[in-house]
Amino acid sequence: MSSTASYESRRNVMEFGQEARYGGLERRRSPRVSLQWTLYLVCDGGKRRFRTKTRDISPEGFYCVVDHWFQPGELLECDIAVPVHNLKNPNEVVYLRCRAQAVRVERAAGGAEFGLACRIEDYRVISGWAECSQPLKDSRASFTATTAAP
Repeated sequence: MSSTASYESRRNVMEFGQEARYGGLERRRSPRVSLQWTLYLVCDGGKRRFRTKTRDISPEGFYCVVDHWFQPGELLECDIAVPVHNLKNPNEVVYLRCRAQAVRVERAAGGAEFGLACRIEDYRVISGWAECSQPLKDSRASFTATTAAP
């Protein structure tokens, strides 16, 4: 890597306040934001359902912790609950209905959970849970709760 390219990479990292987690330069195209939003995951044609929280999110993907192994490359459907900050209804959310792909799966500290990094391939906005369509419309109780890392 040329010194100019190396300088540019470091400058971009510093501009976004990103720190590489493993001592190297941040390689993501979009900055991540640490947000703990509720996430509903569905895979295997609706046979497996999980509820967790995002740890961080960007326009291109998200990271969460689940108690089940996902195969890298596996396709997932998910709803990400995004708060709208409505003063009249503080619990109101909109959902990002996403088609995502698992790109990295790693055993989390403690060994019983897995960190799951997903790339968002497509999404649309859904204004409320009642408007969600299959496969995610089923009641929230049908999702297996998984613990999320703090």
